[in-house]
Amino acid sequence: MSSHVLFTESSPNVGGQELQLMQQMRQLALLGYQPVLACRPGSRVAAVAQEQGLQVLPVRFRNSVHLPSIAILRRWIATYQPRLAICHSGHDSNNLAMAARLVRHRPFLLRSRTYQPGKASAWSYNQLVDATMLPSQYLRDALLQNPAIRAERLHVVYPGIDFERIDRDARADLPLPVQQWLHEHPGPLLVQAAMLRGEKGHQTILQAMVLLRARWPHLRYVIAGEGPELAHLQSEITRLGLADNVLLAGMVQPVAALLARADLVLMPSSYEPLGMSQIEALGLGVPVLASRTGGIPETITDGQTGCLLPPGEVQAWAGAIDHALLHPDKMQSLAQAGCQDVRHRFSPHTNTARLLALAGLAATAVK
Repeated sequence: MSSHVLFTESSPNVGGQELQLMQQMRQLALLGYQPVLACRPGSRVAAVAQEQGLQVLPVRFRNSVHLPSIAILRRWIATYQPRLAICHSGHDSNNLAMAARLVRHRPFLLRSRTYQPGKASAWSYNQLVDATMLPSQYLRDALLQNPAIRAERLHVVYPGIDFERIDRDARADLPLPVQQWLHEHPGPLLVQAAMLRGEKGHQTILQAMVLLRARWPHLRYVIAGEGPELAHLQSEITRLGLADNVLLAGMVQPVAALLARADLVLMPSSYEPLGMSQIEALGLGVPVLASRTGGIPETITDGQTGCLLPPGEVQAWAGAIDHALLHPDKMQSLAQAGCQDVRHRFSPHTNTARLLALAGLAATAVK
């Protein structure tokens, strides 16, 4: 019986989804499986995976029906005969589904869907793959608003967080440019780690920073991440006169080293099926302010393990940041309660066991 597990990812950037799949690959390797990641050569995903010692299969994924990509995947599947293949983005899921159906014994096709852009297609959930794992009950309920989607094909699988690794990473040095900037700009530190996309709410915090400037002139906001909104955020920081208060740090690895140094970790998303950085921050005992939207309330209990706020309401966010900075002991108490909660509910073992069970595979590979 093959112990190979194939992962596919056509996105070139690295965000929470991509880091989660690499976490799953590392966990599967510990269980005796042989995970391989099919991704675009030269992409940031490929680079980070290789830095982590993960095996990469170069596949270009130029579009949803890219014949060379389908051919590479078909040959690999026919050669290694994986029992399980896990796909993520649009192009790779389509190419994988076609490639798998061109071999005699195809793997179980499990798609990870972390958000649903636009109207959900019943065909993609009912026919394209064998099952779809979702990060929250919120997203599952949203998809089932389409009555044509078969409920038994949708499964909530909470992400697994390697808290032991995060603890080690939290003690690591920050990248030198980030260290230097923090040294040159002392003051309370706000951190947000997320893809640079409009729904992540960076603009809300930038506007809140303007309102907070009089009381907190040395307040710092470090934005860690990559994405299409980079140029826009750079322009907004300049326009609002926040160049001395805000750092666009790019991809910070390990991000736990930055989260651990924060006074507050922020998750101001307007849409978030679950979110990861707020869970990681709470696991480190760092106070969190997050939006009351999507699946975030499945990770934070307002007033008990963190604070939930209405997305996009600048005044509310400015007031909450101000209150949190003025009451650090209260915030630390919430963070400690949150730490105990997330370390119990979001373990990598639970996550990996769940996805293996969906494919009918054993918790450890058969040698």
